[in-house]
Amino acid sequence: RSEKSKSVEVIGFSTSAISVLNNAELSISGDENSLIHMDVDQWFLPTPSPVKAAIFESFARQNMGEFEIDVTHSIQQFVRSNYGFPIDSNTAFIYSDCLQALFSKLVLCCVHEGGTLCFPAGSNGNHVSAAKFLKANIVSIPTNSEEGFKLTEKTLNKTLETVKNPWVYISGPTINPTGLIYSNKEMENILTACAKFGARVVIDTSFSGLEFDFDGWGGWNLEGFLPKLSSSGNPAFCVSLLGGLSLKLLSGAVEFGFVALNQPFLIDTFHSYPGLSKPHSTEKYAIKKLLALREQKGGMLDIVKEQIRNLEVRTKRLKEVTSSSPSILMRSLILSTIYNLASLIKALEKCGWHVLQPCAGVSMMAKPPFLDKTVKLSHSLKDTNSGEKDAAYEVKLNDATIREAIAKTTGLCINSGSWTGIPGYCRFTVALEESEFELALACLDKFKSII
Repeated sequence: RSEKSKSVEVIGFSTSAISVLNNAELSISGDENSLIHMDVDQWFLPTPSPVKAAIFESFARQNMGEFEIDVTHSIQQFVRSNYGFPIDSNTAFIYSDCLQALFSKLVLCCVHEGGTLCFPAGSNGNHVSAAKFLKANIVSIPTNSEEGFKLTEKTLNKTLETVKNPWVYISGPTINPTGLIYSNKEMENILTACAKFGARVVIDTSFSGLEFDFDGWGGWNLEGFLPKLSSSGNPAFCVSLLGGLSLKLLSGAVEFGFVALNQPFLIDTFHSYPGLSKPHSTEKYAIKKLLALREQKGGMLDIVKEQIRNLEVRTKRLKEVTSSSPSILMRSLILSTIYNLASLIKALEKCGWHVLQPCAGVSMMAKPPFLDKTVKLSHSLKDTNSGEKDAAYEVKLNDATIREAIAKTTGLCINSGSWTGIPGYCRFTVALEESEFELALACLDKFKSII
């Protein structure tokens, strides 16, 4: 951490920015090659053949016409079919090869307007850190375990009563980091409260698309109630849709993000901030090709479903919950994630952790049984004079220390309660290569034996 502080000071970051970076859980001291990362929002499962083919074709093609790389119609269709998001002539779609950059521009719009960014307790810690880095006014909306740390209309009403110019961040349908899902009715209630207080809403769909039981959930149809709320609520109310296609298309190799804005003043403010990195034409071609494949029966859609099954099984392995047998082609890639989640739940519960059972996505949360316990730990430190030596130290395990304690003793990197925003609950991601995932499970056993 001291080395990280020195580096950011050299390039001239302010004291407040250094404080944000030091507490953002962006890195950990140690040999990076020996660390296992369950603390990153990335996809490391095998890339499906259709994705590889689309990427290869995008590089092999030459002199592509504008119509071949124009993704707007495909994205509009995607947004309508997946979320029922209303689109009209005022709706603008903006693209980037970095989703975080799009989110950062929205934060700057909030700052420009003198708004207050409201995060539900239990939100993506990377986004919260980015907002703090950009010096946004931030308020945390309370959530509780009884509702799975979901945002509710009741708690939202209570918070927005005290906030001037609110901007509300919502991760959904799949919530990162809990892996739970907002139903269509829950979103209607939440957006009704937002409309009442004239909140600007940012719905982040980038962690969605891998719902384990889509038929049981039912999906979203925002168009069924959003236009009515927009016309009858506070005139300041508006909803922006932030999204990424990496999970939906299992295309970890292709980073593609978009934001849909439907208020002219917000569009103008967004464009007033320069420096947005646009997707290359090859990325656009590949994305358009994959979205078209996804609309066809079988093929890409079956592969996505199969990957969902993989994720669900991985969570259930952690919890020793048996899973139902998936359909034929869907089992090859979705099984990796589902299988990983099941395995992780089984391993965590075996070690005494309290697991919040996820319903979708690639991440989940769990609370360890040994918080506030003072333990004696040892890890290998490199000494410039004598080489390797074992160092022992005592530490009280809490949100401030547990991430480093686990990493230094086992090599496993997770996110702590400081990152999740929910005291005591750590975040794990499971879209790892199979060998890395098995090593991660062994690290959990190792840490249990240490303490």
